[in-house]
Amino acid sequence: MKKSDVQTKPLTERQIFSIKRDNLERKIISYFEHSQNVSAVIEYAVAIMVRNTLILSDYSFMFQDLICELLLTAKPSNTLRRYCYYFKNYFSDENDWQKVINRLFKNQKEFQHFTKEARLYSKFLTTPGTSTRKYPDLELRLISIFEDAAGKKHRMSLRDMDETYTRAHTSKILEILTTLSVFKKADGTRRFAKFIKTSRPGSKDTFDDDGWPEELQEESVQFVDAEFSEPDPIEIVVPADVDPSGLNESDVLALVQAAHPEIDSIENIPVAFVEEVPADSPSAEQPPVIEEPLPCPETDATATKPETIKAAASPTPAKKPKKKKPNTSKLAYRMNLIDNWLKRHTKE
Repeated sequence: MKKSDVQTKPLTERQIFSIKRDNLERKIISYFEHSQNVSAVIEYAVAIMVRNTLILSDYSFMFQDLICELLLTAKPSNTLRRYCYYFKNYFSDENDWQKVINRLFKNQKEFQHFTKEARLYSKFLTTPGTSTRKYPDLELRLISIFEDAAGKKHRMSLRDMDETYTRAHTSKILEILTTLSVFKKADGTRRFAKFIKTSRPGSKDTFDDDGWPEELQEESVQFVDAEFSEPDPIEIVVPADVDPSGLNESDVLALVQAAHPEIDSIENIPVAFVEEVPADSPSAEQPPVIEEPLPCPETDATATKPETIKAAASPTPAKKPKKKKPNTSKLAYRMNLIDNWLKRHTKE
């Protein structure tokens, strides 16, 4: 191996998206030999898939043998579980791919959970371009703007662009970089935290439209629905004299867990507080009575009968209030949590 191919430090995004194929492959293999950093190599390979999809040159199946070896022998980790689906086509033998699944996941449910993101994004990577130029006289560059984890914007430039992708399709491919954590600034800040926009600068806008290819229309809709669907709120009953706005996150989580012990976080779960109706309130004692109008003497012949008038004038007997059911163990636990919170926060 040439001295120039020796790589002991992590590769930058500039190297991943600019170095020619053979040199890039040697550098990544060299870096793994020095660092044994499995997670970094896996994420580099995903980033190269993004590059391969967007450009005309062929960067497919980079360091395939190393990737297959890591998936079959490296210690299982969340990184391998999260990104393994991108490399399904690296295995010509279906039995070897099944071995990867069996050693990384306990069951099918765990496989579906960890690979959901990769299965959605991989559909955008497997759509082949035409490898032809619509504008041969232009040297096209793709300029993309990202935001790092500190909120600072930076630009990435990519040459040798495939011109067949629409802006929407290109943007979704570039979003894959925001799932990677391997690219960092000198202070450790993650580089690709948020995708902002992309363009092909020049006197002519070479993006045809913002639509999707027919084969991706259905998947893209499903992707958006899965990303922005709102879960149903969890209702918590609180006494009328308790202000829920004073409860902190720990208090709310404890109340939720009283009814739903399987929930360990309320970060993405809406919680709705419902005011408890006191047992002695009028609305709790009896339902509202809707009085029927008295029959009109001029139009109803039965209005002249004393029995009918007496019956109509008699008030509807009030229904007896329902007996209040004893608290269940879960409700009693929630009420105890609220009482304890009141004792801590109420001044003597």
